[in-house]
Amino acid sequence: MFVGVVVDLGIKKQNSLKNNRYSMVHYRYFLILFFSYNILTGQQYFTLNHGGVTREYYVSYPEANTEPCPLIINMHGFGGDAIGQYYYSQMDYYALPLNIAVVYPEGINNSWNVGTFWDNNTNDDIGFISSLIDTIASDFEIDLERVYACGMSNGGYMAYELACELSDKITAFGSVTGNFMLNTEQFNPEYQVCEISYEVPIIHLHGDLDPIVNYYPPSFDGALTISESIDYWTDINGLNEVSSAMVQGSGYQLSAEKFVYHRENTNAKFIHYRIINGGHEWFGSPYAYPSVISANQELINFFLEYELSGLGCLHTNGDFNNDDVVDLLDFTLVLTFLVDPDFPYSTVCFDVNQDGHADIIDLYAVIDLAY
Repeated sequence: MFVGVVVDLGIKKQNSLKNNRYSMVHYRYFLILFFSYNILTGQQYFTLNHGGVTREYYVSYPEANTEPCPLIINMHGFGGDAIGQYYYSQMDYYALPLNIAVVYPEGINNSWNVGTFWDNNTNDDIGFISSLIDTIASDFEIDLERVYACGMSNGGYMAYELACELSDKITAFGSVTGNFMLNTEQFNPEYQVCEISYEVPIIHLHGDLDPIVNYYPPSFDGALTISESIDYWTDINGLNEVSSAMVQGSGYQLSAEKFVYHRENTNAKFIHYRIINGGHEWFGSPYAYPSVISANQELINFFLEYELSGLGCLHTNGDFNNDDVVDLLDFTLVLTFLVDPDFPYSTVCFDVNQDGHADIIDLYAVIDLAY
């Protein structure tokens, strides 16, 4: 049996310009016929109720898997849907042979609520994704240390929102052609910062001729463009070093420039692939213009570097009980954590000196801050 799926394929017609770059004429929709059964997956359809709204999602789970496996949340773009993202991204072909599960959630009104003027969505999508993780983990063998989120376009925006709001449950994040909409409630006007305690690894792939979501500032919707997102997240993660390299395509393949933002004593990174002359598409998809970079391969390789408990603490001022003063009470909290890591403050990051673990040295660091 065949099914018809309408997806945003990002098919382009290329015309040479005087500066040897390309203009991208974007044909937004294309009808493709697919077999309704894919031999690589036992994809299953589910629903859950969140906030009185029935939410839909599709799970592709490795059939021969017998132990907890990683989970990737793969979110569609604006106007798309879960099945369209499943076929367009082709992530199952990369993930399932590695015993990685993939979930394709469905946004209400074919969109994700990321705080823009155009998403036509007021639903609690952060809460939905949080409930989705819990539900899938109860139905399947999932390694909750290795849950990751990525998406295309509006789905990429949503991945950034999850990085800001749900980094306590999701380990690493990836955006393909999606910018970061920093909403008013997520920052202090004097210093923009998401409320997070641990490092947030991010990978972002974007075409520098994207005609839909701006690569260069200013953005059409007030979202942070890639350079602005890099500034924002490297500041949060304390990444003070950068390296870059060209990845040369062959034949008709689009080339790319890779930027890696990092620092000593941590594995957390922000990686950016600038797809040279690239448009608005899932790079490496058979329905996208040929590219030397495969979004699936880069996302998965990046994600598998990280486990939730292995992420380091962000900088702390030592005020662990948030009473605006560093004193003996904060010292006691650190001491209690060292004796009993399961006590109620166990989600607080006590690694004051940011060496990757909380220990007696951090006790002395709190004393120094207090006195």
